[in-house]
Amino acid sequence: MSQPADTKSPPMLKRALAAIDRLQRELEAERRGRTEPIAVVSVGCRFPGGVDDADSYWRLLAGGVDAIREVPADRWDTDALYDPQAGTPGKMTTKWGGFLDRIDEFDAAFFGISPHEAESMDPQQRLVLEVAWEALENAGYANLAGSRTGVFVGVIGSDYGMQRFSRPDALTPYAVTGNSHSIVSGRLAYLLDLRGPAVSVDTACSSSLSAVHLACQSLRTGECDTALAGGVNVVLSPLPTIGFSQFGMMSPDGRCRTFDARANGFVRGEGCGMVVLKRLSDAVAAGDEVLAVIRGGAVNQDGRSTGLTAPNVLSQRELLRRALETSGVEAGQVSYVEAHGTGTTLGDPIEVEALADVYPAAPGAEWHLGSVKTNFGHLEAAAGIAGLIKVVLALRHRKIPPHLHFKRLNPHIAIDRPPFAIPTELTEWTPRDGRRIAGVSAFGLSGTNVHLLVEEGPGRAPATADERRPVNVLALSARSEAGLRLLAERHRDWLGRAAPAPVADHCYSANTGRCHFPHRLAVVGGSAAELDAALAGVLDRSEPNQAVSADGREPEVAFLYSGTGTERPGMAHALYESAPAFREALDRCHELLQDDLEVPLLDVLFSEDPGAAHLSRPTLAQPALFAVQYALTELWRAWGVRPAAVFGHGPGEIAAACTAGVMSLEDALRLVTQRARLQLPPDSPSAEPDLAPLRRVADGITQSPPRIPFVSGLDGALWPWDKAPDAEHWCGQIDRPVRFADAVSTLRSLGYTRFVEIGPDTALVDRIRAQQPGDELFTAPSLQAGEDDWRTVLSTLAELYEHGADIDWAGFDRDYSRTRVPVPTSPFVRTRHWYDAPAATVATTAGDEAGQQEKPVAGESTAGSADDGSLLTREELLALKADERFDVLADRLARGVGAALWSGSGPRRRRAAATVEVGLDQPLLDLGLDSLMAMGLRNQIRDRLGVTLPIVALLKGASVRLVAEQVLEQLKGETGTAQAPADDTAALLAELERLPEAEARALLEEGH
Repeated sequence: MSQPADTKSPPMLKRALAAIDRLQRELEAERRGRTEPIAVVSVGCRFPGGVDDADSYWRLLAGGVDAIREVPADRWDTDALYDPQAGTPGKMTTKWGGFLDRIDEFDAAFFGISPHEAESMDPQQRLVLEVAWEALENAGYANLAGSRTGVFVGVIGSDYGMQRFSRPDALTPYAVTGNSHSIVSGRLAYLLDLRGPAVSVDTACSSSLSAVHLACQSLRTGECDTALAGGVNVVLSPLPTIGFSQFGMMSPDGRCRTFDARANGFVRGEGCGMVVLKRLSDAVAAGDEVLAVIRGGAVNQDGRSTGLTAPNVLSQRELLRRALETSGVEAGQVSYVEAHGTGTTLGDPIEVEALADVYPAAPGAEWHLGSVKTNFGHLEAAAGIAGLIKVVLALRHRKIPPHLHFKRLNPHIAIDRPPFAIPTELTEWTPRDGRRIAGVSAFGLSGTNVHLLVEEGPGRAPATADERRPVNVLALSARSEAGLRLLAERHRDWLGRAAPAPVADHCYSANTGRCHFPHRLAVVGGSAAELDAALAGVLDRSEPNQAVSADGREPEVAFLYSGTGTERPGMAHALYESAPAFREALDRCHELLQDDLEVPLLDVLFSEDPGAAHLSRPTLAQPALFAVQYALTELWRAWGVRPAAVFGHGPGEIAAACTAGVMSLEDALRLVTQRARLQLPPDSPSAEPDLAPLRRVADGITQSPPRIPFVSGLDGALWPWDKAPDAEHWCGQIDRPVRFADAVSTLRSLGYTRFVEIGPDTALVDRIRAQQPGDELFTAPSLQAGEDDWRTVLSTLAELYEHGADIDWAGFDRDYSRTRVPVPTSPFVRTRHWYDAPAATVATTAGDEAGQQEKPVAGESTAGSADDGSLLTREELLALKADERFDVLADRLARGVGAALWSGSGPRRRRAAATVEVGLDQPLLDLGLDSLMAMGLRNQIRDRLGVTLPIVALLKGASVRLVAEQVLEQLKGETGTAQAPADDTAALLAELERLPEAEARALLEEGH
């Protein structure tokens, strides 16, 4: 029989109500996600007028700078192509534009791109790489590899490809990827290993703002968690300008007089802008500086207007209303609009009519209207991002920049009482309701329109100095010595400013917000002036800091634990006072030793009574020394410095064993405390101590085989991996001498050349220096008697960094209050990379004419070949003395690599190849060597030396040194060929899977 309905209804009703509540929460979360504001956390830009960062852009805007100039001579011959009469076939009506300097230069080596590939790349791709990198560094994001980061780039022009590769015989292996719009976003995602969407956008003049809108949508839907968005445009060919002149669209005097009665067309410009975007909630949670907030926006199309390229006032009006709706912004809250405003007689009146309809004047308060095109022209694909970044900066400074070339409103703008004002000087930005909100528009020639609404960021409290640690480390690095010097000079400039950020925040931002490259320097200081002086001293160095080993791996460090005699009153007191990781470790030892020491550990170490002499008593000195060594080890680990091997002298061997995982901290303290209690019978000073208590303690603790190389002081040998120390070992340590020299020799034989002493002084590193003078060993203390604790340990940390150690800089400052502040970005050391078209190609630029004078020389190597004849033959190499072979072979291999990187023909390329710096220990992949170039180099080695290297050997971190060593090793055995082992075959298969299909097929056809 079924139960009555009323007995079942309450549980069913509760479940139904719970389900409804859950669904409502999910729907609300989904709604919030679709409309969540997007934070602009960083910008990067390169615009006309010498603009290369946000600060220089603001100076241009605030100063009302007109950055238009005559067409540079290296773009095209203006005199030959100019005619003031609009519509003249093959002629243009203007000689003006907004241009970047040194458009032909690029730091290819910084991005691991070979010179040969770089010269085939459209400058637009190069600009995006550099500007995006700067934007990420400004955000403090050193490494986004593997993350869901999206790339959205507006790009429409193809000048470089059309000019340089218009003929089949001009094509290079990299011409297709170097000039494809899809690769503009794809290459950035590839080089940075970003895993979100990578989209190149072409909606004509609204491309970059469309890219930003798509990036916001991608963030809101969860496709990506961070986005790089922006646009790029370069003006290399005269053809588009000639085309626009046929329509009468170009301003004859080269000025965008937007909204002015004298408006007579627009002027073309070039540049690149990128922004880093995140969901606002994520940015706030991460502590990012929010420069501005994109509340929302809209995109639509003109549809069937009066003409394909004609604007549509109805569509623009609908666009603005839709943007307000999706943003949750009232029209009366908008106090500034950055207009598309090109300065055309048709476009400006239509845009203003739509704006006036949607954004009416609030009672007693007009909104402001302006356009950055009056400063440096119409940047086309980059126009929208230039306007957006202008608004971001205006919001930050709370000022509206002057709108140039405006005197009287265009009479075609038929509005009796305009609801807006056009500022002609720098104007205080007064919000209409307490919040500064701006609109940004971009309208494409294609009819695609975009409007975004941008609000000032929430702001954050000014940085306050956390000075608990009195000294800081500033760690700088670059791809090259020249780049490192430039970076150091930039930091000197920043540190010397009138109101620098707190020095700890400056160091924190530089250390955590940058990638760390092979060329390094690090300085220690407690003030901006001290760091500046230290940098000045470093710049006097004549030798570069090449911090990577020959195989590209991080150098390994051995920890040396000192014995008795090094302890001293107050040792490490400064670290205890202001290094939380050290303090926590020492406090733990203090608690564990409370029942075992007659004087509390902290009193033993830091007693203010000079007559206490606690450390003169072995029963207290040895546990105190161990505790300091344990705390120092934990401090180094917190900073990312972990020992690869350990050795301990006397009682220091117990600390070394603890570090190696042989025993726990608790057991190590029991052992060292009992060791310290060993007493000789009072009636016989020379008698043996009673070891029974020590043996009992050693038998009672848990010991395991070491997890890292552990060198014993008893015999100076490496402790067996499968054996744990026993009581006999620890008892035998008491009266047997320490084989220190043998231990160091063992560590060196295992490949360790970097030693850090873990203890209160320099006893062990001093002995190494004395025993092995002149050796290229790194030896440094953690602490030193008579020296400041912090300066000593941080000087060693700085040296380790310079020698290639991977420091955990976030961990270094984790226990302190730090604020991310602006610091200099990585400098680019640019050189010219410009493809010279074949002589028969019609010249349209001055650069082409110069290129036509270069003729191929009979017998020159052709593109794709690495064989420039520099590599000597097998017979020539074997004829040399054995001790000369490496140097000669390495030199010739370096030349061969340079030839591979600059493979091609022509005297200029031969000269350029000769200038490529190829260091002995630089990974070849970092120089830009790809699989096709590696194949050519491998073939040259095979043909001239009779040695066949596995292709993977050249692609997996090899350097000139390693290749030379492999060649000589094979020649030494007179085998002539190398047999690829099984693991090398697996590596080749993995490499084939990674490569593009064309390169993989080429490798297979060549054979392994």
